[in-house]
Amino acid sequence: MITVIHNPFGQEHPYEQLPEERYPRKPLAGESFTIGIVTRPPQQVKQVRVIVQLEDAPQQIQEAQHIVNWQPEFEHGVGAEFLERIIRIEQDVWQARLVAPPVGKVLRYWIEADGVQTQPFILRGMAWRDGGGAVLDGDTMHIHPQNEPSEFAKPAGMKIEWLDDGIRAHRVRVSFDAPATERFYGLGERFNLLNQRGQVMDVRCYEQYKNHGKRTYMPMPFLLSSNGYGVWVQSSRWMQFDLASTQPNRWSLEADLDDSQQLALRWFFDADPFAIIGKFAQLTGPVVLPPKWSFGLWMSGNEWNTQAKIEQEVKASLAHNIQPSVIVIEAWSDETTFYIWNDAQYQPVGGNDALRYTDFTFPEGGKWQNPKAMVDWLHDNNIKILLWQIPVIKNIDQPHPQHDADRHYYENAGFGVREADGSLHRIRPFWFRGGYIWDVTNEQEKAWWFKKRAYLMDEVGIDGFKTDGGEHLWGEHVIFADGRTGADVWNEYPRLYTEAYYQFANQYREAITFSRAGFIGSQRAPLHWAGDENSTWEAFQHSILAGLSAGISGIPFWGWDLAGFSGALPSAELYLRATAMAAFCPVMQYHSEYNAHRSPSHDRTPWNIQEQTGDARVIDTFRFFLTVREKLMDYIWAEAQFSAQTGQPMMRAAHVIDENASQYDYFFGRDLLVSPVVTPNISEWSVYLPAGRWRSLWTDDVYEGKTTITIPVPIDRIPVFVRDGANIKLP
Repeated sequence: MITVIHNPFGQEHPYEQLPEERYPRKPLAGESFTIGIVTRPPQQVKQVRVIVQLEDAPQQIQEAQHIVNWQPEFEHGVGAEFLERIIRIEQDVWQARLVAPPVGKVLRYWIEADGVQTQPFILRGMAWRDGGGAVLDGDTMHIHPQNEPSEFAKPAGMKIEWLDDGIRAHRVRVSFDAPATERFYGLGERFNLLNQRGQVMDVRCYEQYKNHGKRTYMPMPFLLSSNGYGVWVQSSRWMQFDLASTQPNRWSLEADLDDSQQLALRWFFDADPFAIIGKFAQLTGPVVLPPKWSFGLWMSGNEWNTQAKIEQEVKASLAHNIQPSVIVIEAWSDETTFYIWNDAQYQPVGGNDALRYTDFTFPEGGKWQNPKAMVDWLHDNNIKILLWQIPVIKNIDQPHPQHDADRHYYENAGFGVREADGSLHRIRPFWFRGGYIWDVTNEQEKAWWFKKRAYLMDEVGIDGFKTDGGEHLWGEHVIFADGRTGADVWNEYPRLYTEAYYQFANQYREAITFSRAGFIGSQRAPLHWAGDENSTWEAFQHSILAGLSAGISGIPFWGWDLAGFSGALPSAELYLRATAMAAFCPVMQYHSEYNAHRSPSHDRTPWNIQEQTGDARVIDTFRFFLTVREKLMDYIWAEAQFSAQTGQPMMRAAHVIDENASQYDYFFGRDLLVSPVVTPNISEWSVYLPAGRWRSLWTDDVYEGKTTITIPVPIDRIPVFVRDGANIKLP
C-alpha cells in the first residue's frame, strides 16, 4: 500500500526542516515556496502531482520532482542527528514549487501519487502593510492595527508594520532608530555574544545541547539598551529581534500575535542599567532568595549511580578537606517512573495510588541499600541533596508494571497535552521521543504527579530537585488543560514546570530547584545552570557570556558545570581557571556526564582531575579557591539578599556600564570586579578597570580606574578587585 505524506509544518522543529514540510512554512503573498512530499515504500511511486486551485479559478497541475539525495535547508546542532535518522528512512522524497496567493486569497492544493490522494491543504495569502499605532498607558505601549498612529519619544523613529491576511494581523513588526554607538544586551541566557548588536535573535526555548550559538534553553523577551532604556515584550509567543543587522541604524521586533492582534511593550528608563534590570526582574518576579547553604560547593557526576559511589565520593571530598554543601544525584531512579529508586523491590499499586517509602525493600548488594539512611548521613555531614527529575511519561518497549499502571491511568484520566484532534500529544524532540509531556496547567494532573513523589520529601527528606528537560514542547497547535495552545505555552512551559516543583518541595522544608530552562518569571524558582557544555576553553568563554546575559535578563542566581561536563577531561589549567571563576559565581558546581564506567574516569572531582592530569597543584588550588569563597561568604550572602530585594543580578557585566571592559569581566555583587582568565598558557593578564579606585583582593595594591593594567596571574590567582570604600578583606 502506498502512503503519501505532506505535513506543512512538519514536526514544528524551530530550526530544522523535514522532507515532507512546506518551506517556508508561512510564505508571503507572491513568494515562491516548496512543497515537500514523502512516499512510502520507496521506488514504488512513479509520478507525483500537486493539484492547485486559487479561489474559484480552474485547477492547475504541477508535476513534483523526485529528489534523490534530499538534504534539509538547515542542518545545525543536535537536531541534525534527528534529521539524519529521518533521511535514512526507506522513502522517496519529492518536491514541487508553488507561489503563495495574493493577500486575502485562498490557495488550495493536494497531492496525488499513483491514485492515492491527500487531503486538501489551505494557504491564505499574507503580506506586510503599514498602519496602526501605539497607545501609551504609563510606561506600557499597547500596539494594535486599529490604534491611531503615534510617536514614541525614546527610542526615536518608531515604525509599525503588520503581517495581514485580509482578515486579521498575524504578526507585527515594530522598528526604531539605533544610533551607531548603541549596544544591546539580554534576550535570555545567550552563549554567542554579550553585545548582540548586528545579530538577529529569536525568542524560542530549545534544547541545543552544547555549542549553542544563538540558541538557548532560556529565552527572554527583554532587551537592554546602552542608551538608558529596556523593553519587555509582554508575550510568550515566538518573536525575533533584528538588532541593526538588516538595517545598520535600526533595530526591530517581529512578534506573532494571538486573536486580539495586540502586543504590549513595557518600557523601563534609568541612567543605571542595573536599576533597569532590577525593575524588570521584580515586576516579573518577585526574585526569590535561595537558602544560604546553596552558596556552598556543589558536587555531582552522572556515574554516581549507587549509594556506595555517593558515599565514596563524599568521603573523598571530606578527606581532602573540601566540604561540599550540596550533592546532586542524577542517576538515582529506575529511569522509567523517575520517582522509584533503582533496584528497589515493591508491589506495584494502582495508577492513581502512591507508594510510600515503607513499601520498598532494598536488596543487599543493590544500587541503593538504604536511601533514607544515606540522606540522613549526608545531612549529618552538612550536605543537602537534590534528585534529578524530568517532566515526561516515558514511552518504553519493555514491561514495567508500575509505569504501565501509571501510564494507563494517565491516558484514561484525561491527563496530558492534546493535539488539535483531541489525541494525546507525543514528544517530538529527540530526547524521550514518543513519550507524553506533563501538563502542568491541569491542577488534578499536577496533584497526581506530586502524590507519586511525596515520599521523597516527607519520608526520605531530600532538599529539592534538579528539574531538567523543560524544552520538550514543540508544536504551536497543541492544547493544554487551561485552554491555551502551544503557541502561548512553548516558551513558558519550563517556568511552569520548575515553579510547580519549587512550590511542591517548599511545602515540606526550605528547598530549591536547579533548572537549565526558563522564561519570564523563572526567578521565582531558583536556581539555574547553563546546561551542557564541553570541557574546552571556548565553552568556558561561552558559559561566562551565558551567565552574564542571564543576569541581564532577570535571573540573578546562576551557575554552570565548571570546566564543562562533557567530552574529554579538561586540562588542569582549564579546570583551575574555571574553578577560580566559579568561586566568584552564585553557584559553584562541578559535574560530569555518563561515560559507561570506562577507565579512566571522567569525573570532574579535583582528585580525579589531579590523578588523570598528573598535576599535583589541582587539589590544593581547588581547596584554596573554595576557602576564599567561604571567607567571603558574609559578603556573598549580603549581595544575594540585595539581589533578591532589588532584582539586580549578582554577576553584573562590566561591559554594560563601560564598553571598554572585556565582555567576560563582571562585578560579583556591587563591590568586587572579577576578570576571569579565559585563554590558556597565560602568565600575565590585562584588565580594564572602570571608573573609580580599585584595590587588589590579593595584594592590596591600589589602581585608578578608566585604565588598563597588566598583572601576573599564577594558576592560584584570578584578577579580583575591590571597589574603593568597600570593607572587603581576606582574613
